Amino acid sequence: MRAFLFPGQGTQKPGMGTHLREHYPRLVEPLWREAEEILGFPLTRLCEEGPVERLRHMPVTQPAVFLCSYAALVAARANGAVPDVVAGHSLGEYTALAAASVLTWQEVLQLVHRRGVLMAEVQQRVDGKMAAVIGLAIEQVERACADVRRDTGEVVEVANHNEPRQVVVSGQSTAIDDLVRRVITRPDARATVLRIGGPAHSSLMESATADFVDYLRRFDFRSPRTPLLSGSTAAPYASGEEIRRQLGDQLVHRVRWVDVMAELERRSVSRTWELGPGKVLSGFVQRALPRVRTYRSHDMPSFLDGVAGW
Repeated sequence: MRAFLFPGQGTQKPGMGTHLREHYPRLVEPLWREAEEILGFPLTRLCEEGPVERLRHMPVTQPAVFLCSYAALVAARANGAVPDVVAGHSLGEYTALAAASVLTWQEVLQLVHRRGVLMAEVQQRVDGKMAAVIGLAIEQVERACADVRRDTGEVVEVANHNEPRQVVVSGQSTAIDDLVRRVITRPDARATVLRIGGPAHSSLMESATADFVDYLRRFDFRSPRTPLLSGSTAAPYASGEEIRRQLGDQLVHRVRWVDVMAELERRSVSRTWELGPGKVLSGFVQRALPRVRTYRSHDMPSFLDGVAGW
């Protein structure tokens, strides 16, 4: 069994996708041209050159990461690669929608841009951020979050359960800072504030949910043609309507990536392709499922090695 995995926000950086445009110009360059017509801003230049701060602006970040991931998917398909299952981490789940033919890539591009706009609006109203806690089990992190909420009255919640001892928290900035201070006093753990922007996957995003749910109604969600795992439940989606419902809640629900990897193991996945910027998901797989071979579009030799052995 083979899986395509798609990364999310936080993987963006100047130069992203350049190697794909150079290696597959006839396949990839038309995607960027059409994307710029849809979005109305110079996505190609921003992906190639930055600046970094502009790439961190969520209405830019989310289309940029999606398009780089989708371009890698197109290149993989051109080499005859067809997955048995697909999954995406947070924003990456939207690329998985295109991979499973739930929506067209143009429709997904519009969705992720709208998602980025709404999340940025929340960030303007709420001083929030995220932090990674490494070394503690999720139960310990949840207790720490509860302690901070009790002592400060502010929001801090588990946002991503990425590995057994790597948990991302999300909430108000002062609450995140308080939690980080508590964690770093422990000899068995460390914590790092993430430069992602916005309290994603927390109750602070509730104000964006209604608008996004309304926007989702504009699109015809089809049932997946390839098994597509939900990042919120790790179960395969059964229908397009189920996908629509879960995406409406995704902004406030945690990502259960540990459970997604457990489902990949249950399905006897032996190879994964991380299609998109960076190598974060490959690292998760390598540590959780050491017998699984990983390939990355971020690394062209790795990508070509993977598709050559398809």
